[in-house]
Amino acid sequence: MGVWQKVDDETLEMLKEQKTFEDETAEKLSPLYKSAQNPLVKLFIHRIILDTKKHSDTYQLLIDLNRRAVVGEVDRKKMSGELSGHIGIESKMMEKAVKITEKIEDENTRRILEEIVDDEKQHHQVLKDLFEMLKKEGEDWNRYLYDMFVGGGIP
Repeated sequence: MGVWQKVDDETLEMLKEQKTFEDETAEKLSPLYKSAQNPLVKLFIHRIILDTKKHSDTYQLLIDLNRRAVVGEVDRKKMSGELSGHIGIESKMMEKAVKITEKIEDENTRRILEEIVDDEKQHHQVLKDLFEMLKKEGEDWNRYLYDMFVGGGIP
């Protein structure tokens, strides 16, 4: 199991600057998304905004872990119950998306739907991993997160 290695002050500043840049970029793209009339343009701009926000959150995680922040305590019982419910929901979404994809004959449409199915599979796995992570405590959470990132478990 790996552990997080602390970065030097210069690199930490770079992480902080990049996080800010990601936040600003997502904010600047929002008006373009809202004003777009073409559904294809709107979709792709929205995907970029979501990825940019995800990148910002990931930079923040790295900053926090660099400060040796231990993942805080959570109400394990409440979170476990809610995650369990969402795991079931993701499973249903995945099943329905697969069913729809199987009915599509057009190769281009099928490819788009297969991307959605892949995302649903990834979401399902992340929720299951998060559910397992709730069983960990303190520094174990940091190691578990490290392994999830290194192992590609978090999209």
